[in-house]
Amino acid sequence: MKKIYSILVFLLLLGFSGCAQKVQIQALNPAEVGQMASKKRVVVADFKSDTVGLSSKIESIISRSVLDKKKYFTVLNRKSLQKVLEEQELQSSGLSDEKTAVKVGALIGAEAMMTGEVISSGSEDSYIEHKEKCVSRYKDSGECAQIKYYKVTCRTTAAEVSASLNIVDLEDGTVIYGDTISKSYNGDSCKDGDIYFLDMDTTKIHSKDKALQLLSDAIASDFVWKLVPHYYSFEVFILDSIEFEVTDAQEKKLKKSLKFLEVGRMDRAEPLMSELNDELEGASYVVNYDLGVMKEAAANYVEAKKLYETADSLTAEPVEEINMAMVRIDALIVKQKEIGRASCR
Repeated sequence: MKKIYSILVFLLLLGFSGCAQKVQIQALNPAEVGQMASKKRVVVADFKSDTVGLSSKIESIISRSVLDKKKYFTVLNRKSLQKVLEEQELQSSGLSDEKTAVKVGALIGAEAMMTGEVISSGSEDSYIEHKEKCVSRYKDSGECAQIKYYKVTCRTTAAEVSASLNIVDLEDGTVIYGDTISKSYNGDSCKDGDIYFLDMDTTKIHSKDKALQLLSDAIASDFVWKLVPHYYSFEVFILDSIEFEVTDAQEKKLKKSLKFLEVGRMDRAEPLMSELNDELEGASYVVNYDLGVMKEAAANYVEAKKLYETADSLTAEPVEEINMAMVRIDALIVKQKEIGRASCR
């Protein structure tokens, strides 16, 4: 009986070995403002009432934005914009006019322009808080024997920044994107206050000017985040057992390929899996599926979809990993088209 039980346990473990491994792969989420995929030459105008330097902060972050180690935008010098405005005897406020914006855009070679208006306010104050503490206790009962009363001067800071931001398409003067982003800060040296903007020592609070700068930094980051695609990671199951009998050499090739995949060595994993797929004349749904995962990880979504479809056609019954892949790859292809990147490298 023990021997039979051991064999059954072994068979159960063997049966579950086909989908025990996971790999991390990356995909690219399109920017929230999808139109910016085709508007790479941008300029940031001086914002109205911008006492916190928000336009400069946005310009700086946009200039540093990268995708696949390449700058995502070409930011045109604001001095060039100002020079054109002066030559055309225009004011920055005139850029809200459709025809004027298009004319200026053509003169400086920009495809999109960021304009905006900033409202900021801040205050610093103080108040007295009455406190008490026990300075001695009775030895037998532990109750307080003497209380000390004292006063504490509490400092407070309140700040708020609200920005109405627009992106203008300089080809036709239409507004690509418009939004109002607001951030606020409340600090109190006698309370925890807004922990997000407090120093490690919670008895210290930011000055009004420091708080306003932090809030404008946060608005600039939030705004630019919406303009650039971003990678995200997720886990995908791989299949590690071919569904029909193969040679020992072919089995080893599968394991070797998956081992390279596991450690992120796509340069070694994909050629091995492709070679194995050719040897098996494309007859294994496991190999087609695993090769599809590798193509997906390399953002070759169209090739990945073809492999997933082949894998699906080779199965007698639905396979959960393949079903999930079929749904996932369609969504990724849609996102890739939104981003404006080639669907096949």
